Amino acid sequence: MNEQLPVELLNDAFNVFRDASKKLEEQYALLEDRVDELSQELAEKNRAIERSRRLSAMGEMAARIAHEIRNPLGSMSIFATILERELVADPEKQRLASHITTGIKNLDNLLSNMLLFASSPEARLKSVNIRSVIEDSLRLTRGHERSDVSVKAEFCGQTTIMADQVLLRQLFLNLLINALDAMDEGGTLNLRTRMVHDARSYMEIKVSDTGRGINEEHVDRIFDPFFSTKDRGTGLGLAIVSAVVTAHGGFIDVVSKPGEGTIFTIGLPASREYRI
Repeated sequence: MNEQLPVELLNDAFNVFRDASKKLEEQYALLEDRVDELSQELAEKNRAIERSRRLSAMGEMAARIAHEIRNPLGSMSIFATILERELVADPEKQRLASHITTGIKNLDNLLSNMLLFASSPEARLKSVNIRSVIEDSLRLTRGHERSDVSVKAEFCGQTTIMADQVLLRQLFLNLLINALDAMDEGGTLNLRTRMVHDARSYMEIKVSDTGRGINEEHVDRIFDPFFSTKDRGTGLGLAIVSAVVTAHGGFIDVVSKPGEGTIFTIGLPASREYRI
């Protein structure tokens, strides 16, 4: 019996060693897998950082180019307007000149979107009449207006809020152009403002159209920069809308049905401190 004891102890020790070795191998395999996962995550983060650096550089370059283009564009706009007035006796040539003006306005809107996107807009708050801003934006849609589209605006109650007039004008211009472009077969474009008093007071603005609508799988992406369902769209218009709303501390919701139209609901705080 005494002679067998060392053998049994050796067997037990061997079994313990074997089990320990097996567990170590399993832990080592798990560590290898985890190291691979961390390496992949690190590589993805490095690629994301590099993309961010490239996008930042592209944004700075786009902003510089936009400023350089805008200077001669302003002169072109003045000359085109003068040309339109001079050609009042020749409607056909005046119509051609008006195309130049429209093209310049479209370019100016594109440049404004690029500059806002590159600079991350910050709202400079002053007392603003939302009715005046919307009416100005409607006038700026010249070139996109449609004889088969009826535009209706309704302003209920108070129309003055604390906001950035320049940013809001760009917001509404983008929304209006987007709505007009969506109505291939004509329809109705409605704008309605009203003051809402819930937990906090805010200005509610609804912009609705009877256009082609947005497919359900695209609704969650429409505010993403560079996402567009148009063949020639830049994908910045609605991204700027979202950025301007965020800069004002507001909210934006969208409801859309393909073939029936889209409703954008924007909420902007009614009163905030002056920030110039």
